[in-house]
Amino acid sequence: MTAARLLSCSFLFLLLTFSALSQADNAIPLLAPDSTKIAGEGPGQSLYAGMGYGSNMVYLGSTISRNQPFGYAYLALGLTHDLFLSASAFNLSYFEPFVAFYSGALTYSHDFNSWFDISAGVYRYQVQPSLADTLFSNFTYGDVAAGIDWRLLYTEISFGGFIMKDPQTYLQVKNSRYFMTPGFSKKKAFISFDPYVNLLFGNMITVESYSGTTLVTTTQTYTSPVSSASGTDSRAGAGSGSGSGTGSGAGSGAGTGSGAGSGAGSGSGSGSDSGSGSGSSTDPGTAPATTTTTTTTPVPITSTVFSENFRLIEIEFGLPVALNLDFMILEAEASYLLPAYSDSAYPGPKGFIFTVSALFKIF
Repeated sequence: MTAARLLSCSFLFLLLTFSALSQADNAIPLLAPDSTKIAGEGPGQSLYAGMGYGSNMVYLGSTISRNQPFGYAYLALGLTHDLFLSASAFNLSYFEPFVAFYSGALTYSHDFNSWFDISAGVYRYQVQPSLADTLFSNFTYGDVAAGIDWRLLYTEISFGGFIMKDPQTYLQVKNSRYFMTPGFSKKKAFISFDPYVNLLFGNMITVESYSGTTLVTTTQTYTSPVSSASGTDSRAGAGSGSGSGTGSGAGSGAGTGSGAGSGAGSGSGSGSDSGSGSGSSTDPGTAPATTTTTTTTPVPITSTVFSENFRLIEIEFGLPVALNLDFMILEAEASYLLPAYSDSAYPGPKGFIFTVSALFKIF
């Protein structure tokens, strides 16, 4: 049997039903730990509004925007300095309607000291019904994260997964180095840099499909029916006969004397003849005939084997640069995605992604 092998990889979530905004999260400075500290301090409530644009929307090894540009509008309410409630609306350039899907989030973050912090969140994504088959299905997911400041390096480890019966999970390890310029414009503005390397680990499902042909041999045997003949012969006969006859005779003689004489005679007779006979015979007919036919047919076959293992999926390098003011943050980011696997049939996103965003503090 000859076979062709096909490897296909899908990560974590069912057919592009992926969570959160890797690029958008980075594009919203409010969600970055350092930027949040800059955006505001104190226990009071706050309100932020923002918008952004990106060349592609990628998260967890897949593109949510189908490799198309996207834009978004963002509104966040700070219930306290640590607890935020936010909502976003997203537009995809090549899809209708104008708002392709929405998201809502409840996030919490807390700094225990100068070197350790934690965060957690619950997120909901709601797609327009007309785009559910094209983009993804509605889903809810959650994550928890812990950050450690090593002075020269900040490490954040996050673990998340879908809220569902059989949740798929992932792990991210992000190392970054935040630094900023001295203040300018009367020390009301500064520029910050936050280069990072993000490692994504998740469940990789490998599908191995083998296709080829196998030969199926069919043998059929046919037996011809038996034919026979039999007969009986019986013969019988009877006969009768009659007969009649006349006769005459003369005689003469010579001797020493003389004489003469004559005579006549007649007779009749009858007879009969009869006979009978019977006989039988059997014709052996034709002997049974057996015929065998063998047919060989090629039949295509396909077998599929699934395997799953937790491994490195993707490496992302990024450089966000932000202009920070008292009431506004403007940010631009360039990142590069590098898949940690090779699959010509289902390649992962690879290459540069660019995003720009603006965040405004209303109060």
